[in-house]
Amino acid sequence: MRRKNIALFTAQPEAAHVIRIINGITAQCRKYAYHVSVFTPMIHMEFKQIPYVRGESEIYRMIELGSIDGLILDAVNLVPGEGKIILDELLLRLKDYPDLPVVSLEMSIGDIPVIKTKNEEALREMCRHAIEVHNKTELCILTGQKGNEVAESRLAVCLDEIGKHGITVSREHIVYGDFWYTSGDALAKKIADKQMEMPEAILCTSTHMALGLIYRLRRLGIRVPEDVIVIGFDTTDEGRCNDVILSAYDAADALSAAETVDHIRRIIDPGKEIIPYESDTKKMFYPGMSCGCDLNLEHSIQAFRRSAYLVAYNSASDVDMNEVSFGRMMESYCLEKFTASVSPEECFEKMGNWIYLLHPFRNYYICLRDDWLSVSPDACKVYPAKMTTVLSAWETEDKQCLHDLTPVSFDSSRMIPLLDDETLEPSIFYFSPIHFESTTFGYSVLRRSLDDNCTLTLVYRTWLRFINNSLEMARTRLQLLSLSVRDSMTGLFNRRGMNLELEKKLQTAAEGDKLFVAVIDMNGLKTVNDTYGHAEGDYGIMTISTAVSHSARYNELCVRAGGDEFYIIGTGKYTPEDITARKDEFRSVLKKLTTQAGKPYDISASIGCAVETISDKMKIDTVISRADEEMYKEKIETKNKRIQDQTSSSQTV
Repeated sequence: MRRKNIALFTAQPEAAHVIRIINGITAQCRKYAYHVSVFTPMIHMEFKQIPYVRGESEIYRMIELGSIDGLILDAVNLVPGEGKIILDELLLRLKDYPDLPVVSLEMSIGDIPVIKTKNEEALREMCRHAIEVHNKTELCILTGQKGNEVAESRLAVCLDEIGKHGITVSREHIVYGDFWYTSGDALAKKIADKQMEMPEAILCTSTHMALGLIYRLRRLGIRVPEDVIVIGFDTTDEGRCNDVILSAYDAADALSAAETVDHIRRIIDPGKEIIPYESDTKKMFYPGMSCGCDLNLEHSIQAFRRSAYLVAYNSASDVDMNEVSFGRMMESYCLEKFTASVSPEECFEKMGNWIYLLHPFRNYYICLRDDWLSVSPDACKVYPAKMTTVLSAWETEDKQCLHDLTPVSFDSSRMIPLLDDETLEPSIFYFSPIHFESTTFGYSVLRRSLDDNCTLTLVYRTWLRFINNSLEMARTRLQLLSLSVRDSMTGLFNRRGMNLELEKKLQTAAEGDKLFVAVIDMNGLKTVNDTYGHAEGDYGIMTISTAVSHSARYNELCVRAGGDEFYIIGTGKYTPEDITARKDEFRSVLKKLTTQAGKPYDISASIGCAVETISDKMKIDTVISRADEEMYKEKIETKNKRIQDQTSSSQTV
């Protein structure tokens, strides 16, 4: 049977909060031999570039809910900004899948079951650290928005633990913020302006607030930790790399995420063993400079290494890092190579050559919609029923990176065909969008074994941005090429396009093939323009263009040679007898279009044709001139007939 697949909706996967969640989920799925599929934009849902956020959030819409066995929602990352639209849509879609187990982390979403993050013990440890280790009694608590369930619950735990030590927190030292830098900044200004008595210690229920606080306090002349200590909650690399390294406790996201998997397992595998996730609160504290403790230097060095842009690196090292470094990626100049490609195929080939930058990985795919090159404003808004892998890559046991550019079409409902492989080891699949602003091209799939113990970093986000920009460059290049070889009004080839395409046809022509040319010129365009206006004249030209396209055979060139003159050109097994048939066919198509138009004027055209055997001595211009002469003979005959008819009509009157 197909291996069970647990999906996670999250955002900004290199964030510390998300890494902890993924670590908890993968730890349990490894025990139960489940796949994990992570659907994630690479940015936060409150990112200010709204078109970009919309392009990123399309990844949530491509998931086939019927192909997964459980869904976990990282509510904290999904509720803000554009995420609310996605969640509202998801709740409607879930009505069609009443048996699909869905669980939300930390926050309520509709009537979906919630598993709260068990942060209580870590929050209590934070309070105890300030009181018992640093002997602080004048405490201030900075939490999130007033009324927010997470902010209020974290505040309540802190007040309860502080109360157990016989300490009371004054009302002015209970501060509501926004879980972001801005509220820490505001609190620092309030203290510096003496609008609040300065406490001995400030306990921040989010790292971002703590960092904003430290930054502003120091610039206002208040020393940390000499004048006031600061302790944060929910560690991040930024806190570990700060100029005053933050002392902080890890949130218990991994534990709660593991429990979401256990919750789903009880539903999809009833009666099967539940193996508890082991968590040690004592190991969740990372001392820094902000409280005066001895620094956990190793922890900070790891964060610096992940963030560093090293111009030089040890290319001879055989030590497997968590990821290829960001500096190594930038110094590879792969973006310049991608964008310099003259064709999409060359671009994909170069991406395959630089795929080693994603080490370690087991498989990697770029899946695009068939019309991703379209420049139409109505195209590329949603994922279609079919997708195509344009790049498939894999890493061998000896770390060799191989790739294949053979296009493989598959139903979008399968998400990626590899998921159907019953023999595939338990793996984690990262599904991320490929787009340019709000224009959807497709998605990227990175597979790693659950045994790889690796997380995504800035390298992967940057890789996807390189892909997005390179594919948009390919589309733009194609559009510019199209403008140079296509007539802007009708979309038919112009003379330059005709010459380029005809040269290809003549080079591939078989022995004995003939060149067919039809020259078509609209009758009475000046009369239509003078009598009904140039807009109606343009309508007449477009009608002739449509008749040219509809009457042309497969693989024939349709050309607007200029003004109201058109060509149909082909190579193949033509005979002189084809000329009469092709003229009649064109006239029949044009008459039908004219009748349907119901205009107060006649839309007609004269046509001349010529056929000649292809040879080294053949001159294309000569064949076109012969067809042109035939067209003018017909035009004169048509004009003379019209004059005769008018004369006859006036004599009758």
